[in-house]
Amino acid sequence: MSSLYRRNNIYWLSFRYHGRSYCISLKTQDRSTAIYLKAKKDQEIAEDRYILRQDASCDKVLKEYMDASQHRKTSKTNKNDESRIKKFLKESGITRINQITEKRLQEYLNHRINKDHLGLSSANRLIATFKAWLNFAVRRKLILENPIRYFKGYNPGEKHPKFLPLEDVPKIMEAAKGTRLYLPILAGLYTGMRVEEVYRLEWQDIDFKNSSITVKHGGEVITKSKKERTIPLPEKLKQHLLPLKKESGRCFDSTNYKHEFPKIAVAAKLKNVTFQYFRHTYASHLIMNNVDLYTVSQLLGHSSVKVTEKHYAHLTKDHKKASVEKLPY
Repeated sequence: MSSLYRRNNIYWLSFRYHGRSYCISLKTQDRSTAIYLKAKKDQEIAEDRYILRQDASCDKVLKEYMDASQHRKTSKTNKNDESRIKKFLKESGITRINQITEKRLQEYLNHRINKDHLGLSSANRLIATFKAWLNFAVRRKLILENPIRYFKGYNPGEKHPKFLPLEDVPKIMEAAKGTRLYLPILAGLYTGMRVEEVYRLEWQDIDFKNSSITVKHGGEVITKSKKERTIPLPEKLKQHLLPLKKESGRCFDSTNYKHEFPKIAVAAKLKNVTFQYFRHTYASHLIMNNVDLYTVSQLLGHSSVKVTEKHYAHLTKDHKKASVEKLPY
């Protein structure tokens, strides 16, 4: 039923099961052990027990995956991954792993793209989440193989982060004046911090004497890059914060900011603006003012300068071209 062969002195087993060919490493150099394992595998195949692992419960596999990911990813990432997987399983009516097929995944994605207007980049994130989950199940030997391992993602085309032109910055600040969001927005524009970093900022993280801010990582505060970083505190932001300085506690009140911010954007007559725009505005205008990508990468807290290049390198090209056009001859 199966046949032994050696590769780099390690015994491997090849066999066919339910019309498919498989090659698995027996992880031994001893021939007697290999023969024993071969006989055991032949018995599993003969009794049709080998495929049972592919019939594992989705809930069981998902629970093991979330337990293993608990300290490897942020709680927010784990929560999002679990939500995506559960939604796919529920809407597709899937309870067992062997019910997951490329066809059912494609049907689910088509529905989300056509009915829910899911973006192609978001669809790719779903695909990556499902593949990571099922690859984990393969490594843990909960299933035989990943049923969507060959499923291809979409090409969303090249997209760059959106940011506010200089003439729109006063508009959003004027609309926010007098609201609780004025200072958080100012902090986003002058520091490039992510929205969760802005609202987790504590007074003891700000060094007014040396004009710096420490974006901490650890405990309840988890940065995306999982690294602590220190960034400059611009004088204009410092002047607003210094009179409000306290010994401890968070600098900004985050209550209902997600509901209040859209109202400010509407008042400023700026469509589809999100808090993330301020981070991109900060980075984009730094680059357009000749700040190098490495420095911007450090200020933003990116895991590597390649991430910064991916999002903002086009601005350096445009700016260089504009600079050349200003030659006086």
